[in-house]
Amino acid sequence: MTRLAIVGTGAWGTALAIHGANKGLDVALLGRRPDVVERLKATRAHPALAGALPIPPRVTITTDAREAFSGVSAVLWSVSVQAAALELERLAPLFPPVPLVATSKGLEIGSRRRTTEIMSFVTGRTDGLAALSGPTFAAEVARGLPAAAVVASADPDVAAELQELLSSPTLRLYRSADVLGVEIAGAAKNVVAIAAGLVDGLRLGHNTRAALLTRALAEIRRLGARIGGSPETFSGLAGTGDLILTATGDLSRNRRVGLALASGKSLSEALAALGGEVAEGVATSPVLLELANEAGVEMPIAAMVASILSGQTTPTDAVRNLMTRTLKEEKV
Repeated sequence: MTRLAIVGTGAWGTALAIHGANKGLDVALLGRRPDVVERLKATRAHPALAGALPIPPRVTITTDAREAFSGVSAVLWSVSVQAAALELERLAPLFPPVPLVATSKGLEIGSRRRTTEIMSFVTGRTDGLAALSGPTFAAEVARGLPAAAVVASADPDVAAELQELLSSPTLRLYRSADVLGVEIAGAAKNVVAIAAGLVDGLRLGHNTRAALLTRALAEIRRLGARIGGSPETFSGLAGTGDLILTATGDLSRNRRVGLALASGKSLSEALAALGGEVAEGVATSPVLLELANEAGVEMPIAAMVASILSGQTTPTDAVRNLMTRTLKEEKV
C-alpha cells in the first residue's frame, strides 16, 4: 500500500491527509505539538474544516517523525512559511530520499525565500523538490468537492510521479516545470486577497473589486516574469485561479483580515479572530514589496496593502492614492 507523510496539522495539512486517505493511501499526519495531535486523535476532526467527514482511519496522527516518514512515497510540507526553517532543521536529518512537496505559500521574512528555496537551503537538497498550489480551500478539499491544482517541479519525472500519486476524481492535478512562477503566484495572491477584503469591507462595489483583481494580476505577472517565471503560469490555476478564489471566497483567511481592517478592527484583532490559523499575506506583504523593489517592478496595490498593515495609511486614503496615480497606458 502506498504511504504518504504530511508535515503540519493545520487545516490544509489535515485536508490533504483526508484527501489522501479517501484516495486509498495510508497517510501519516505529523504534528509538533502533543496537545494538538492528541486532540485530533481524540476528535478525528479539525475545527477549521467545517462540514468535513471525520478524519479516516487510514490517517495516523503522530508526533513521531521516524514513524511518520517510514516507508513513504512522498512528504508534503504544510508548515507555515515563517515557521518552516526551524521545523525543517529539526526534521531534515530524518527525511527519506523521496519527493518533498511545498504546500504552504508565502515569502520568508528577511531572506525573501520561497518555500522550496527554504527547503533547499536547510536540507541541502536540489533534487526531488516540488510545489503544490492552486485554488483549493482546505474545507472544500476535505469535503471531497471537485477541485483542480498544479504540481510544479524542475524534474518532469517528479512532477509526473506526484501528479499520479495525488490526483483523484475529486482533485485533478496539472503538472508544471515553473516552480518559481507557481510559488510567486501563490505568495502574492494572499496579499491581494487582503486588498480585496478591504475593498469589499468598505463597500466600494463590484466594479472596484474587478479592477483591483485585474490590475493586481498584472502586477504579479510583471514581477514573476522579471525574476524568471513563465508569464503563462500567472494565467493558470496557480495564478488567476488562486487569486480569484482567495480574493472573493469568504473561507479565505487573508480576505477576512481585509474585511476586519475595513470594519475598524486593529491588525492584532483581525489576526486573533482567525482562531490560530495563519494569514500568510500579512507577513508576505512587506517581503513581496522588497522583492519587487529589488527587481525594479512597480507594485502599487501590494504597496498599498503593506502601507495599511504597517499603519502608515488608512484604507480610505490608500484607495484614493491608487485612484489618483498618474494616468498611463494599460500594460498587462
